[in-house]
Amino acid sequence: MSRRDDVYRRLAREIDKMPVPFTETASGVELEILKHLFTPEEAEVALNLNILPETLDRIHKRAKKNGITMTGEALEGMLDNLVAKGAITGGRSRRKGKLYGLAQLAVGIFEYQINRLTPGFVEDFERYVNEQFHKDLSQAKTQQMRTIPISRSLTPELHVEPYNDIRAYVRNFKSDISVANCVCRQSTDVTGGTCRHSDIRETCMQFGSAARWCIEKGVGRAVTNEEALAILDRAEEAGFILQPQNAQAPKFLCCCCVDCCHALKVMNMHPRPAELFTSNYHVIVETSLCTGCAQCVGRCGMKAIGMSGDVAVVDLDRCVGCGVCTVACPTGALRLHRKNGRHIPPKTQGDLYRNIMVERFGLLGALKTAVRVLSGRKA
Repeated sequence: MSRRDDVYRRLAREIDKMPVPFTETASGVELEILKHLFTPEEAEVALNLNILPETLDRIHKRAKKNGITMTGEALEGMLDNLVAKGAITGGRSRRKGKLYGLAQLAVGIFEYQINRLTPGFVEDFERYVNEQFHKDLSQAKTQQMRTIPISRSLTPELHVEPYNDIRAYVRNFKSDISVANCVCRQSTDVTGGTCRHSDIRETCMQFGSAARWCIEKGVGRAVTNEEALAILDRAEEAGFILQPQNAQAPKFLCCCCVDCCHALKVMNMHPRPAELFTSNYHVIVETSLCTGCAQCVGRCGMKAIGMSGDVAVVDLDRCVGCGVCTVACPTGALRLHRKNGRHIPPKTQGDLYRNIMVERFGLLGALKTAVRVLSGRKA
């Protein structure tokens, strides 16, 4: 490995300490991803960032201790530029001022590339997904996202919990909401592909602090609750699968299609994708109502519905309970059914990532990391 690549390897290992893995590959394509975003000098500086955002003063002291001699002003400028490039995370605290930290690959660096994607970055990202990231996704016990039914598929007898009713969540949300372009559909666009599913791009929503960040960075626009509900209507009409963050109070909602969504494409390749999705429902067919029109077959992005003679049949190993097929059925033959057992999402984003850290590194490992970070040391 060249000296130039060594700094990217060390940075990749730091990012791999975060909740979502950034696993080393035989090809080294993960290093190519970092080279799109960091110069060697920037990568050297980023090695002094932690997995949680910290103040400029704390980062500057650590950098000086590690032999980086730039002034605080120069360091601030470099870090601000890295935030602008979507290479790291950055924000502001009323009490502490500017904060900077490492960003995980996804949800993180990849999503930060909204409106700035290049073909080279997308190609390397997709290589990494195909070589390694799909393995990490399939092996994770707790997923970052979950699948919820589209609103028009909900019926009173389902007794849907508040965290599975996205319209109620959006309608009653009391803080900022933003909408941004779908980074996955933009990936398809910049690499010359075509989304056969829809020409809609502005679909993905952010809530609270995530919305304020997107608005401040110019990657999303503020919307009212009513506007957000109208965007949901459009997404449901297009047949998008709704995937909020796997928390009862999600920071984001993705409206996904199987043509472009990297997570859906990876999971669709699995023989039993239902095992990989976090969902409380699956579809059943009332055979007496089915007329054999097969509209549900084309509507299902997970290839979970086929025909047996003139009757639709559901492959429960592939059904993820999104409800998209139910609204395509002219006779009401398809309806959602609650699975045995119930997934209760973590309450907050913080709870979600703590759970993932414990699963990845064990309780003791996660506690050691937390203690180091909170005491001002590197994770």
